[in-house]
Amino acid sequence: MIGYSSETERKQNSNNPENNIGFPVAREVFPLRFHLTFRSVTQMSISLRKHAAMFLAATFTVGSMATFGAAALDQPTAVLSSTLNHSVGTVLTSAEISNAQQAMAKAKASALKAQQDAAKKAQEEAAKKAEAAKKAAEEAAKKEAEIKAAATQTAYNQLVASAATARPVAYSTTYLASDAIKANATALGNYKLTFYDPCVECNGNNLALTATGTTLTEGRTIAVDPSVIPLGSRVFIEGYGVFIAEDTGGAIKGNKIDIAVSTHERANELGVQYANVYLLK
Repeated sequence: MIGYSSETERKQNSNNPENNIGFPVAREVFPLRFHLTFRSVTQMSISLRKHAAMFLAATFTVGSMATFGAAALDQPTAVLSSTLNHSVGTVLTSAEISNAQQAMAKAKASALKAQQDAAKKAQEEAAKKAEAAKKAAEEAAKKEAEIKAAATQTAYNQLVASAATARPVAYSTTYLASDAIKANATALGNYKLTFYDPCVECNGNNLALTATGTTLTEGRTIAVDPSVIPLGSRVFIEGYGVFIAEDTGGAIKGNKIDIAVSTHERANELGVQYANVYLLK
């Protein structure tokens, strides 16, 4: 407790408003304390605003979209300021709001760029996989085609090497042109087919000899126009099989073939037919 030199001094001090606070205080003490307290409050307010702005930027960067929503980034400064002031419990300046907005915009742009980069990378990976799958499919198709071509060539070679033996002549789907024939033989087109036998009516001299000196044989001998199909050629007649061009005839010109059979009755029975013809190489 502070002492006074006289009753008069004590009364004078007690009447001083600066000392009328319930306990004796020196005149210089209260103004100093008040000044320190006011400055501390001011510094705390500035620090609070700075921390609020920093907190706001960090909040929006990490995930404040759940609090304010993405639409908050596009709000005017005044509206955003009101929202932020209410949220942090202090008044932020326009500059602090602007800094927070810039931080949020930067975070939003960074997130958008990350999404775009991820999408681009995913598209590039998908394109690479698609290209690899396409290349693998092309390789598989190429290999399959090579295998098929080899098998076709083998089948064709076997057909060319096979002997044209005596057999009954008749139409059969067994003798439809195969892929091997279509791929390797020379297509001559659609021919008119007639049938003949060794009799005098059909062959003139009633001899079973052909123009090449062979014996006329059903299932093997055909008469052709040698200017179109060379004698000795192996010919595939679709529906009838493989024959050898061994004979000629005065009426056999152009796209016409006479197929030898064993009897005149058979020739009449078969009549006139049409079929695609291939020259085997």
